[in-house]
Amino acid sequence: MIKNIVFDVGNVLVDFRYRDYMRDLGFTEETVEYFSENIVNTEYWTKMDNGYADIDVARHYFGEKMPQYGEENEKFWDNIEDIVAEYDYSEELIKYVRSLGFIPYALSNYPLKLSEMHWPKFRFLPFMEGYIISAKEKLIKPDPAIYRLLESRFGLNLSECAFVDDRSINVEAAEGLGMEGILFEGEELLKKKLLEMKYDITM
Repeated sequence: MIKNIVFDVGNVLVDFRYRDYMRDLGFTEETVEYFSENIVNTEYWTKMDNGYADIDVARHYFGEKMPQYGEENEKFWDNIEDIVAEYDYSEELIKYVRSLGFIPYALSNYPLKLSEMHWPKFRFLPFMEGYIISAKEKLIKPDPAIYRLLESRFGLNLSECAFVDDRSINVEAAEGLGMEGILFEGEELLKKKLLEMKYDITM
């Protein structure tokens, strides 16, 4: 029986809008794609997610790595708070989860300093029972240890948890530990799935 719904945050409750963010800064499309491939979608960003690098070091690292983009690099890191935006539906979605009798938690890969900027402002956060931020723990999905940490810290049984994530690799890791996996494909589909789960029905 599922009692707890564990949410990923990025691209589930919060828009990781890095391309639009750079467009807002006035970057050319060529620069947007270059920064996307050479900053955001890199192993170095993963190091920030798992707590082994931070944004101050990243500014310097990427500034040296691509000196031709010195001005853009500074602008990128100066305004980094705007790289995410909470979805309009997120607060109501977590309230809906509670209205069905489930207990919501969050389990997120997230750089430490960005979490300090963003998380206090998330409107959905007060309705979460608890949360795990990867960089604080130096653990990262899909490492089974981060799911086990959620279990031990909050006294959960993973077989009583459903895990919602937009990345199949993270969902599969959760399933491998006995959680029910839900690949996030939009708010309405998720609500339908939660309703089915609550009443054990097929729609």
